[in-house]
Amino acid sequence: MKKVFSSGRLTRLRNLLKDRNLQGYILPTEDEHFNEYVGTADRRCAFISGFTGSSCSIVITLDQAALWTDGRYQLQASSELDENWSLFRNDLTEAPTRVQWIVSSTSPGSFIGYDGRQIPYTGIETLKKELAGVEAELGILPNCNGIQNPLSRQLVNIPNTNLIDLVWDSMSELQIENVSRPIRSSNPLLSIPVSFSGSSWQQKIDRVRNMMKAKGAELLVLYALDEIAWLFNLRGNDILYNPVFYAYAIVSLNKIDLFLNSKTVDQTSRLEDYLSDKQYLVEIHSYSEFFNYLETAVHNSPEKHSPQQPSRVWLDLSASYAIVSKIPENQRLFHISPVAEMKSIKSLSELNGIREIHITDSLVLCDFLAWLEGEANQINDNSCCKQSHDYKPIKPNAENGAGLPVIKPPLVLTEASTAQYLDALRSQAKDFFSLSFSTISCADANGAIIHYHPVEGQDAPITNTSIYLVDSGGQYMTGTTDVTRTIHLGESTLEQNNCYTSVLKAHIALAMQVSGNL
Repeated sequence: MKKVFSSGRLTRLRNLLKDRNLQGYILPTEDEHFNEYVGTADRRCAFISGFTGSSCSIVITLDQAALWTDGRYQLQASSELDENWSLFRNDLTEAPTRVQWIVSSTSPGSFIGYDGRQIPYTGIETLKKELAGVEAELGILPNCNGIQNPLSRQLVNIPNTNLIDLVWDSMSELQIENVSRPIRSSNPLLSIPVSFSGSSWQQKIDRVRNMMKAKGAELLVLYALDEIAWLFNLRGNDILYNPVFYAYAIVSLNKIDLFLNSKTVDQTSRLEDYLSDKQYLVEIHSYSEFFNYLETAVHNSPEKHSPQQPSRVWLDLSASYAIVSKIPENQRLFHISPVAEMKSIKSLSELNGIREIHITDSLVLCDFLAWLEGEANQINDNSCCKQSHDYKPIKPNAENGAGLPVIKPPLVLTEASTAQYLDALRSQAKDFFSLSFSTISCADANGAIIHYHPVEGQDAPITNTSIYLVDSGGQYMTGTTDVTRTIHLGESTLEQNNCYTSVLKAHIALAMQVSGNL
């Protein structure tokens, strides 16, 4: 990705802050559904800062900008951020927390904005408590006799507006700095057969409603995309490498409201028929109608009790501030989502599917590694990569080889070419849906870079002296794989052997640890 020079973007954001009497803005990596891996249209942190890692948190004030990420991404962030940014490692105690940095970087009485759709309600409450604690150490109390202390800093939700989106959209519309904002994907859905899921979506709804009754809940709000996909036995492709689709759902004791992008509905063959069941009334709404509909549904809940016993709305502990704020405080029931609990216990059909797909995926990797080993044995020149030789994949049989059609191998062995070859092999496997992430293919020193992805033309060659790491996986109709292997393509040194063995021993020691009451 081309390096982002953030000065112009930060200036535009700061103008918006001034217009709204804000002195700062908090931005997480996640989208409204708290996906760690987000669609291209939701990569707000990457747009404003240039950092493309999957996990970070940003705070921007009127004259400073800071980014927090973990140890996986320190090298990447330091190379991608320009001089406008301060970089902190959030897993080090000596690094300031976001709140500590906010207090040190803003004046007393400052207002710090955020998009309530992107941050959990519990997360905002935690930030408020930490802010009060840090300010108390400075002698600033949040209020006195119920009156807000004008010196205390306040976190301010900006309803239905994301300031990064405003900057991104305006720059895209005016074609400033060649900025272009992608449109959110809305792809067709696929249904999963009961032979894999183990239960129909109707049976799953029955279980959910039984759990709701046991908790005294009349409504259940679902926003996690994997939970919605699992509940309805549907799969999508709206986010790269993730078989999910953008949706919200509200489950009551007598109906189900599903909020989908209209394009998804239009492109999915017979979706209404699939969800049509007289005993299970499913009403499909536009995705954009969710928040207004939720407020109305809570107010008009048919099971609403007296003020002393109001109807309860089941909310997962990580529900967004925007969702929770639509529910009156005395109607909130915070508990882990029943769908998350159900999904965590695999049915026999799911377990069988997972086992099957890991065998299929393993055969693909065996073919790939056998090919690579064969190529390495042919390389005599240690100083550069060499032309690839013809190689026939392992012949298929019941015990050996994936049985895939022959694919022409790369002409030159590099990190990128080997990754592309593995991706091509995997894409032919039975029930393959997509990759589960971009293949990590590293030679030698690049193996030290967490989540390294080779770029063709800028990648390293693979020689018969290389230590080669490949981390790859696939999304299949019956499961997901993620497999890492580290091999040496020649004669390893004593130091390499010792390091490799130490890591192996550490893994074995960790696997043998007993924790809690397990």
